[in-house]
Amino acid sequence: MSTAAFKSGAWDKAKWLLLIVPLLYVVLTMGIPLLDIIRKSFTGPDGFTFQFYVKALSERLYLSVLFSTIRISLIVTVVALLLSYPMAYLSVVAKSSKVRTLITAGVLIPYWISMLVRIFAWQVILQNNGLVNQALMFFGITKAPVKLLYTDLAVTISLVQILIPFMFLSLQNNMKQIDRNLLMASSIMGATKFYGFIHVFLPLSKPGILSGSIMVFVLSLGFYIAPALLGGPDNMMLSNLIETSMTNFNWGLASALSVELLVLVYAIIALTFRLTGNIFVKQY
Repeated sequence: MSTAAFKSGAWDKAKWLLLIVPLLYVVLTMGIPLLDIIRKSFTGPDGFTFQFYVKALSERLYLSVLFSTIRISLIVTVVALLLSYPMAYLSVVAKSSKVRTLITAGVLIPYWISMLVRIFAWQVILQNNGLVNQALMFFGITKAPVKLLYTDLAVTISLVQILIPFMFLSLQNNMKQIDRNLLMASSIMGATKFYGFIHVFLPLSKPGILSGSIMVFVLSLGFYIAPALLGGPDNMMLSNLIETSMTNFNWGLASALSVELLVLVYAIIALTFRLTGNIFVKQY
């Protein structure tokens, strides 16, 4: 065997050895705990049981929290998309580099501030004597403070503000890859700018829309801090219900709810890829 071939073979083996540390880390910090959660979800006082899954999928309280979590996550995703799309579009097509930088910085700088600080700020803004209620009463829209804090609205507003950078960056990255010559070609063929946007640019930005929506939706499903601090007992999400079950030392139910959330996330991702086909592969 030549020296070059020997070095090549040794390097190939070394590359696999380099994977041992990160792989071991993933197994120890994610794989084993996940298997333990699955085991506990099937383990009752008398051994193997399905009672925790039956309870999670049949009792009204748990189903209500599950559907509320999905509903809030969908609203957050749609609102984040509607807010992010025009900002991402302007950050890509704006002729001035200062405008592009300003838009990107405006989205990202708040993300660098501590999440707890931002959530506590929303508590101050949305409370009965907070900025929003004072503005509503000042302009005569309401005569008394409106309950905004500890509602689904407060949780939704906070989640949108926290997760909007994920949607924005996904859209921006995708839009930068769209060939502008296609828009120029449509203009040469007589299409207006609006027609070119609707029939050329918007369809080509679908991968960014899908990837950003999946990311925001999945993150919303498992979010804990914002619902815990801005929601109330009547506005719990699934993550808060899991924490409550753990606080009450009901490990079996908490594990079953965690597995339910995990299955829901993977089912949504699998369904999305099933419906969209190879759109990501074709684009990237």
